[in-house]
Amino acid sequence: MDLKNLKYYNEFFVCAYCGYCVNYKTNAACPTFYSSHHEISTGRGKMITARNLAQGLLNKKEGLTALTEGLFSCTFCGACEQVCIVDIPLTEAYTELKSLVQDFLPKGIKKVFKSLDNSKNIYGMDQEDRNLWSIDIEEIYEEWVNTPAKIGYFIGCVASYYSTPGRTPAAVLELTKKANEKISIFSPKEHCCGNPYLLGGRNDKAKDLARYNIEVIKNLGIETLITSCAGCYRVISREYPKLLEKELPFKVITHMEYIYSLIKDNKISIKSENPVKVSFKDPCELGRHCGVYDIARDLINSIPNVENYELANNREKALCCGAGGLLKINHPRMAEDIANILIAQMEEKEIELCLNACPTCLFNIDQQLKKKKSQIKSIDIVELVLERT
Repeated sequence: MDLKNLKYYNEFFVCAYCGYCVNYKTNAACPTFYSSHHEISTGRGKMITARNLAQGLLNKKEGLTALTEGLFSCTFCGACEQVCIVDIPLTEAYTELKSLVQDFLPKGIKKVFKSLDNSKNIYGMDQEDRNLWSIDIEEIYEEWVNTPAKIGYFIGCVASYYSTPGRTPAAVLELTKKANEKISIFSPKEHCCGNPYLLGGRNDKAKDLARYNIEVIKNLGIETLITSCAGCYRVISREYPKLLEKELPFKVITHMEYIYSLIKDNKISIKSENPVKVSFKDPCELGRHCGVYDIARDLINSIPNVENYELANNREKALCCGAGGLLKINHPRMAEDIANILIAQMEEKEIELCLNACPTCLFNIDQQLKKKKSQIKSIDIVELVLERT
């Protein structure tokens, strides 16, 4: 192991040890530090540990064990990078460092990798079960499944296999039908976008999934690809071109952008219902990683009698839901602690609905709201649109 060969080796020595990435409550920086109170969870903790390893100041095994703990007690939310005063590309450095600790991976990560290797999804479920989300809209699904079209929809693993996030693609299809439009659904042929491999330091495996998915999308003649998962959006739009070193043969948009376009073109009519107080939860991988903030507000503003109460931390300072970066697999208690901070801000605003644009956020927040017996409901933003059409 020679850390000097790493692309981001020099960045280990740039860290100013300032603590901006530590001060969670002030800057919305490291969410796991709030739960663990352990320096290794933070950006500077990981950078200093890598620096000490590179300089031979740490025993190799002990240093790599500590670094592994830091790398996998991280939600990959990007808040540390957002507040870094010396502009270290921390999330990219973490990904590179993870490739060095493959012999020290937590059991949960190894299990995820095994499931991905065998089943092409993190749950180890059968490929034919990827259409579980469509059970309530079977007629629409059967009409469009594997049908060539200019617009396609990448469902993603979380929404495919879990009923609560699965409401999102069902809502997108119902709204598309109401607009007399057609999109291509290829969920039986989908494989995981590869985000878990990237989050676990296995870029080689992610590259294989990228090649496969792109080929499926191309063969259906898709020119615009809809995603309703923040992780899928980031990986397909940002990481696929880097992994394969070439531009995508299609455009990637969020489901919010697609539905908003239908509203703007008067293809969907929105009814004026009873007033409702909502808060939009900015997903980390859509917001800080990709800079997508405005479309959610535009979509909310297009619905009469819906008022968005911005949380104390929003947009680039938004709080993480707690389930990103595979954290929930390794440290479920941390994921709960982080979600509770977010829920406290919602309760302070006395909102009725937490609007999401990420299945992982929706699912994790929903679980914690129910555990706390809160009156707030967690739904995807397009579910609200569907309710009011």
